[in-house]
Amino acid sequence: MIKAEQIFTLVKPFVKEGKILPRTKAQINENLGDFVCLIDNNQLLACAGLKDCKEGVGEIYSLAVSKKAQKIGLSLKLLDKIMKKAKAEKFSKVFALTKYGTDWFIKNGFIQMKIADLPQKRQALFNQDRNSSIFFKDVN
Repeated sequence: MIKAEQIFTLVKPFVKEGKILPRTKAQINENLGDFVCLIDNNQLLACAGLKDCKEGVGEIYSLAVSKKAQKIGLSLKLLDKIMKKAKAEKFSKVFALTKYGTDWFIKNGFIQMKIADLPQKRQALFNQDRNSSIFFKDVN
């Protein structure tokens, strides 16, 4: 069973680089059910959260692949797990906000959208200063 501490440790270097928004261990722990993880020999290699934004839409957040496990296809395995979770939760679409990895999202079937395309509640929380790109993908 993955613990908040492991997710916190995995995403920490990406938070320092400004690629992932910071979350406390307590916030991660409260939302542990959101996370899908890739584990090998009890080591957390990759994770991503999938938050229910209502309106049949899920937000992918804190997507990270361990620095020592990159470039071996784990991001695609993780995306597959995210999409299976989204389907199980009856989401019609998922989205991600990012300033980095835009090519990865496009290459993997996401379409760039505008703030107005986000669910109403999520639009209100959108951080204009961060100037993130918004990517949507249909769940099928």
